[in-house]
Amino acid sequence: MTTMPKLIELELNKAYKHIENTIKQEKLEKTLSKHPWLHPHQAARYLTLLGDEAEELFSTTEKEIMKTIRVNTLLTTPSRLEKRLREKGFRTRPHPYISYGIVVVEQPYSPGATIEYLLGYYTIQGPASMLAVPALKPEEAKEKPIVDMCAGAGIKTTQISQHNPHHTIIALDTNRRKLAALKNNASRLAAANIIAVNMDARKTPEHIKAEKILLDAPCSGEGLLPFPARRRKRSFNDIISRTKIQYSLLEAAVKALTEEGTLVYSTCSLAVEENEYVISLAIKNSDIEASHNPLPGEPGVEDYANLPIDPRVKNACKRFYPHIHHTEGFTVCILRKK
Repeated sequence: MTTMPKLIELELNKAYKHIENTIKQEKLEKTLSKHPWLHPHQAARYLTLLGDEAEELFSTTEKEIMKTIRVNTLLTTPSRLEKRLREKGFRTRPHPYISYGIVVVEQPYSPGATIEYLLGYYTIQGPASMLAVPALKPEEAKEKPIVDMCAGAGIKTTQISQHNPHHTIIALDTNRRKLAALKNNASRLAAANIIAVNMDARKTPEHIKAEKILLDAPCSGEGLLPFPARRRKRSFNDIISRTKIQYSLLEAAVKALTEEGTLVYSTCSLAVEENEYVISLAIKNSDIEASHNPLPGEPGVEDYANLPIDPRVKNACKRFYPHIHHTEGFTVCILRKK
């Protein structure tokens, strides 16, 4: 019997063979000569996904990405904060997609060096990263806890607290240093309903049942290509190894979810393998179904390198592209337990 990790490896290797057999070498070589920071496998994958549009993605610079902060509505309002920042010489405008987000247009110094930041009136967060939590609708949780399965430093965990400040939130991570940062962020942002647990999230079903789960999965980080300091060359094998981990986390999330519970899966990646493909595997092999995603953004990808992708991901997933939305590359998918 073929195990799921082996199946993922077989299906992705087959897709990569298809990419190697169909990619135009002249176009690949031209792309690599213009963008030498790309791995050849990386360039080939995005040329397959986007065609000529891949050049727009690769050419997008850090300056074209919105610089954003998230207003902490537990302590202030966007209008009050904007007024205080204007008095300090900042020029701002509203986030185009979320009511408590602010775009920093001009800054006299770092937004992380203001008294308002230290007081917890806001935190620094990517423009697309802010959209995963509203998709979860934490304010609708009633009985069972909300779980942030890969909480890291707690940026999204504290955002969940904004939406539902009196409901128990359990934040999981294997990294103690990140959980220490989470504790500091929660204290600064007055998020008092978070329980941080040092645990492998794949063990979640053994200990917790939740009606809302955010799985902001560890990924390739390929949505950060516009940021030179954060670019990483990724081979086919790099993507395969991450996809295996992502599926194991997603499988655990589904088991930990209560009936009719909501699961939001997100990554700072535009790789279909790490998003629509892994979501399709979950839909096929567990009692989870695609749910309508109301976020702005491009629809999920249905056709890529002959991979078996469930057509329902088009409606469940939304993609944010640096060259289209002026955000970091990001994907958000919404699932519901049957």
